[in-house]
Amino acid sequence: MSNREYGVIPKPYKFVNTTLKNGIDINSIVNDINGLLPQFTDFIHQFNNLVTQYEINVITDSAGNMSIDVPGSMSDAEANKLSTRVGIIDRLITHHGATLSDLFQKGSSLENKLKAENANYVSQLSDQLTEFKKLNSSYKHKVTW
Repeated sequence: MSNREYGVIPKPYKFVNTTLKNGIDINSIVNDINGLLPQFTDFIHQFNNLVTQYEINVITDSAGNMSIDVPGSMSDAEANKLSTRVGIIDRLITHHGATLSDLFQKGSSLENKLKAENANYVSQLSDQLTEFKKLNSSYKHKVTW
């Protein structure tokens, strides 16, 4: 008699439990991205609103040094305060962006394995990746080389 006749429940498909060597599965990556992407969105909006509101240009050179170009009518104290605020938001954007990029790379690797095991697998990351790329392109920040 086969296992099926004895009421043994078959194991789930392999793709359900696929993980990377370090134990990360696609669901935890999706959850992490879903937690970080709204924060990243908010930081980008804050940054862009400051640039628009104060009519400033933010420039980063190839060494990673950031500077802002402010209107001549702005006081030094206000410019310094604004520079500090922009710098903090820029670091948050950079940190979250790097973390999200890493998660998308890991998730892409996992999804490639899942697609190889199940041709009907539908990506859980494609919408978030599209949103991430859209946000990055909206970041009003100039990089000079």
